[in-house]
Amino acid sequence: MAGSYWRVLFSIVLVLSHHSFSVTSALDPSHGDEVTLITGATGKTGALLYNSLVKAGHTVRGLVRSLEKAKEVLNCTSCDSTDGVYVGDVTDESTLEAPMEGVTRLVILTSSVPLKADNGSFFFPPGQYPKDVDFLGVKKQVISAKNAGVKHVLLCSSMGSTNPDNFLNKHLENVLFYKLNGEAVLLSSGVPFTIVKPGGLLGEDVPAGTRRLMVGHDDLLDSGVSSIPRADVAEVFKQAIENPEESQGARFDLGSDPSRHATGDFKTLFRDARDISVVEAGAGGAERGAWAGRKSGRQSTKVAH
Repeated sequence: MAGSYWRVLFSIVLVLSHHSFSVTSALDPSHGDEVTLITGATGKTGALLYNSLVKAGHTVRGLVRSLEKAKEVLNCTSCDSTDGVYVGDVTDESTLEAPMEGVTRLVILTSSVPLKADNGSFFFPPGQYPKDVDFLGVKKQVISAKNAGVKHVLLCSSMGSTNPDNFLNKHLENVLFYKLNGEAVLLSSGVPFTIVKPGGLLGEDVPAGTRRLMVGHDDLLDSGVSSIPRADVAEVFKQAIENPEESQGARFDLGSDPSRHATGDFKTLFRDARDISVVEAGAGGAERGAWAGRKSGRQSTKVAH
């Protein structure tokens, strides 16, 4: 991928995100009659969020590609539209109309997923490449949401999207480049947004609430805090849904510090996430101090909580 094109795209994303932080919420934090649609609901993070929201009393819908998998991971009864479960494909906009009708909030947890060949290499099925899912699929979801009058779109992207030489781009069809394109689509849509960019995802053996959550911008989180349990990612999305006044307009990197305890202070986390001068911050709020950024010529602000 040409470095100049990447730099232009990254600059556009920065301008859009920095000018969109004044978005105000039209949502009721009590989530009374609101409906949340999760796309990618049977994915590992999607299922965690879906079940957590249902348990908390939210009205939740899930867009899935397989009813069989939905029955396994979503704890649904009939696992059809009466249960709020819809079969669809984000690369086919015609399948988005029914699940999007009457939705207040859209959470995009879809992602291209590579398969492993017998020789150890990775490949994507036809029609499921990063360009198809992470860019065009996100675009179709955002357009559908806007047409349906959705008031808040939350997108799960990824750290690493500011680095065109990231190994994931080299080996997985420029996946982070296309995720950055997806972010640009949402940022330019005019729909109130929250964009969460987690680092390396840790499995179910690492539960939520055991690490200090860290937020940053522009891939400047230290490598020691750039990974995060999936369960914590799901919890951050849940808190973003329940605290729209704090979370709307934020686009941020998300990691965790295994050497420090969790605080559970999500309002402060979102406050720091909205502050574009903060390049590394832990949920809780306290000390501030300048430190040298890891990227040449860049200064960053570290906030320890």
